[in-house]
Formats: sequence, structure tokens, C-alpha cells
Amino acid sequence: MIDIEVLWEGDALVLYALVVNHKSLVREFIGGLEVDDKKQVAHLIKQRADRLIIHNEQIFRSIGNDIFELKTRNGIRILCFWEGKGKLILTHGFSKPPQKVLKQEKKKAIGWLKEHREKKQ
Repeated sequence: MIDIEVLWEGDALVLYALVVNHKSLVREFIGGLEVDDKKQVAHLIKQRADRLIIHNEQIFRSIGNDIFELKTRNGIRILCFWEGKGKLILTHGFSKPPQKVLKQEKKKAIGWLKEHREKKQ
């Protein structure tokens, strides 16, 4: 079972956390980070919510199949997808992985994206 909850309301976007089986995976991930990493993630989330367009692919980029990646300098990754205009849904986070692991994490996010879209219909 999946749902969404507001994570952060910014000047340009509202960021939502995907809730899977009553757990917000991105909130749990952030909660388990070291203090410095939490600060970087909080700054990244606020920056993403306050700007409609981010041109810096070292911060925000498409990884294909409607899945995007938010990235910090310390290698924290948070996957997400767009839900209409002004809504970005964050699925889950992880530390910078090898390419093989990124593909596995992307598959998870694609599955949740499909499930979310099916639920809406």
C-alpha cells in the first residue's frame, strides 16, 4: 500500500514523501543520517522546493523512466518523480552506490511510480 505526505512546501514546489506500508522511507533515511549529512539533505530539499528549475545536474538530474535523482556533495542520493505541476514525490534515499546498485534502486522507484499512478486512476 502506498500513499504520499507533505515533506516540504517551498516557494516553487511542494515536495512529498512516498509512504510505503505506512512508512515514509525518505523520512526514515534522513532520520538515520549523521548530523552533517542531515544538514546537506535539508538544504538540498529546501533548495529544490524553492526553485522551479535547477540546471545543475550535480544537484538534480533525470536518470530515465521518469525518475530523477537529488544529490548532495557527500554522496547522498534521493530518488523522486514528478506528479503534475509543482509536485515532486521523493521515494527513498541511499548513499552513492556503484552503478549496479543505482539500477536496483531505480527499479524500486519505477515500481512505486507505477503503483502510485495506478492508484490515482
